Order: sequence, then C-alpha cells, then structure tokens
Amino acid sequence: MDDMYGRRQVLKAGLGGLAALTTLGLVGCDAPTTTQAGTQGPITLQMTFWGSTTRDALTKQAINLFQKSHPNITVHAQFKDFNSYWTWLDKDFYAKGNPPDLIQMDMRYLSQFVRQQKLLDMTQMIYNQAIDLSDYDPSLLASSKANNTIYGIPMGGNYQSWLYDKTAVGNTTLGPPPSGVTWDEFASYTTELTKALGNGMFGFWDGSGDIASFELWVRGRGKELYDRDGNVAFELDDVVSWYNYWDKLRKSGTSPPMNITSKYDISGQPQDSSLINGKTAFLMAWSNQFEAYQKASKHTLDVITPPRGPKPDMYLKASMLLSISAATKYPQAAASFVNFLNNDPGALKALGVERGVPGPAQARQMLSPQLSPNQLRSLVYVNSVSASGIASVKQVLDPPGAGKIGDTLRKVSQDIGFGRTTVTDGAQSLLKQAKQIVAQS
Repeated sequence: MDDMYGRRQVLKAGLGGLAALTTLGLVGCDAPTTTQAGTQGPITLQMTFWGSTTRDALTKQAINLFQKSHPNITVHAQFKDFNSYWTWLDKDFYAKGNPPDLIQMDMRYLSQFVRQQKLLDMTQMIYNQAIDLSDYDPSLLASSKANNTIYGIPMGGNYQSWLYDKTAVGNTTLGPPPSGVTWDEFASYTTELTKALGNGMFGFWDGSGDIASFELWVRGRGKELYDRDGNVAFELDDVVSWYNYWDKLRKSGTSPPMNITSKYDISGQPQDSSLINGKTAFLMAWSNQFEAYQKASKHTLDVITPPRGPKPDMYLKASMLLSISAATKYPQAAASFVNFLNNDPGALKALGVERGVPGPAQARQMLSPQLSPNQLRSLVYVNSVSASGIASVKQVLDPPGAGKIGDTLRKVSQDIGFGRTTVTDGAQSLLKQAKQIVAQS
C-alpha cells in the first residue's frame, strides 16, 4: 500500500480541505498547547461511546496508555447502551451546551450529525498526517464517507451474524443449520428446534423490530433501504412480507410472544438479551459482539451467517467511527488521540477486535497470533464472509432520520405483536411514517 495514502488518496477522492476547518473556526484553536508529551497544558477531552462493560474496560486500557505518553491530556470517557446513547447525547450534552470532544458515531446517524454540523471534517488532519492512515485499509475508510468527506475513522469492520447457543442446540439431535439457508428454511429449522429443545426456550428470537435484520431482508430482494437522494427505497410489499414472517413465527410458538420479546434485546447489551437469558437459541448480532456475548454466557456460543435472500444481502459495515466534535476547543489534541488509537501498538492490542476487525494492517498482523479463542472466532468469521462472495458493498449512506425509522420499525412490530394493529395496517403505517421522517429530517 502507498505509504502516502493519507495525502494522495484524500486528494484523489476530492474531499473537503482546509477551508472546511477554517469555516468552523477550528484551525489552530489549541495551537498554544501542542499535543506531544511534556508540553504545556493541561487539556481535558470528553469522549462518549456506546457498548458493553467489556468495551468500556478495553477503551480505558487504551486511554491509560495514551495519557502516559501525553501527560498534558486527560481523556474522560463515558458510555451507554446503543439505544440510550443517542438520546443521552442530545439531552445530556448538546442540549446543555457541552458536546463531547470525541464521539463514537454510527453510520446510520452520520448524515444526521453532518447535516447538523456537529462533526469536524477530518480531511486536513489526514492530509497532514496528524492522523496517519498510511497503514489503513482504504476500502474500509471509503465506506465511512459522507458527501465524499471523512467525518470519522472506523474503529473496525463487522458483518451481520446469527449468534446461537451451541450448548443448547448440541443437546438436541438437530445440530446447527447448514450454511446458506433461506429465510423460509431457517423458519422451518427453528420450528423443529423449538420442539426439540422442550425446555421453554424458543428456537428463534423475534427480529421484527430489528432494523439491521430488516435491511438484510430488503437487500436480499435486490433493493436498498434508501436511494441516493435520501428517500425511502423499500416498498409496502417488503414491509408486509417482513412483518408477516415474524407474525407466523410468533403464532407457531417458534419465536416468543411479544410480552416476552418486549422485555429483551432492547439495549443491545448481552445481559439484556433473550439469548443470554435462556429465552431463545438464536439471535442477530454484529460479528464483533461475539466476544462480549460469550463472556456473558454460561453456555458455549457460536456464530453462523444469517439466512439469505435471492440477492447478496450482507455487507461489511464501517463500525463505530471515532469522530471529532465540530465544537471542540482542542482539535489537535483530539486528533492526536485518534492517531494514537490507530497507530500505537499498545493501543491496538488493548482494543483488539472488540469493535470489529481493525483498519490498520499492522493491527491485523499483530493481533492474529495473540487473540483469545473468542476474538479469533470473530476474525475467522469476518474473513470467511469476505472470501465467500455472499456480501455486497453498501453504496448508499443512510439519510438523516434513519435512526428514527429504526425506532419506528420496532414500535410498529410491538403494536402488531400485542394485537394493537394488523400486519397490513402496521406495514402501511411504517412506510408512511418512514417517508415523513426522511422528508422532515
């Protein structure tokens, strides 16, 4: 790879330049205090992220290493579960006029934050190699752009996956399903699995309210959730067939009734999941989450690819971008922290693959021999999917309001599950609300 990727590729991509930083009034605003160890200070950076206690512990290890080599800079990190995170950011930081300096960002919310001018254009920092990405996977970086501009560095890449209780499934005569089954074949399998388990455990969770799983469904039909203009691209038939699929599984007893489902799999934390609580044998999660789920489980877990549609549906997601706030007083110090996480061997070892397969080549080479069995399982899964040809690149960035559409999908799924509306009416309501959300965002 060209060791000047950070300079040359950014220019080729036509990314914004120094003007974007100047417009925001951020160039050099922490210039009196440089970001190297032993310089004047002190500087305190606030960082927010979502995740589990496992992620929190690993992140703090990396922060401690950074602070040892940058004694003038203190990083205070706070985390929440994914679903609470975005409301928490709005109410506890932005509404109070004190946004964090470093923000863990998701691709589904990136356009919204960019439109609201909450994120710093990192182009000039990459061009000047204040953030050195000469060792970084260019395809992963390219998949994280908004308006052909970089507003965050992916901390890893992940694929969608089905986690399952290998111990419970192994106690039946069925065994795990073969790779590459269709959605209907998987429904039949989990129906038989529920009967074979016979201990009150359901074969399949209820994924009707999960936007990541719905996206697989839509992409498997050869579509995307949104078009390049930010409009809703899925159609009524996609939604009706989706809700019908899960409605049948609930009624057959393969998936839990909604009074059980509504209590689990909301926060994204393993301890809140139906899988870890012994309610279901299968659950959708991102590949990097395997380690945290296995740590939380008393049983042995494993991972397989999700059911497939007629068209390639999976994609490598640029996961958990680390972005710099447009309002930070210390852009240089924040950049030094981002650079440290992507280039320091100690930081790369500390973070491991918990946020996904890392972008820096040295990280993948260095980590492979020393990964724990659970971490290695995630890496092997990602590598196998990448080599299989069953994934396709996601070309369309989620528009502002995409997060709200995910919330609406879940709310309507609960209305259907509780009998407050029919599948057809619920599907029509979702489509109508989704179009209103993108129009108003």
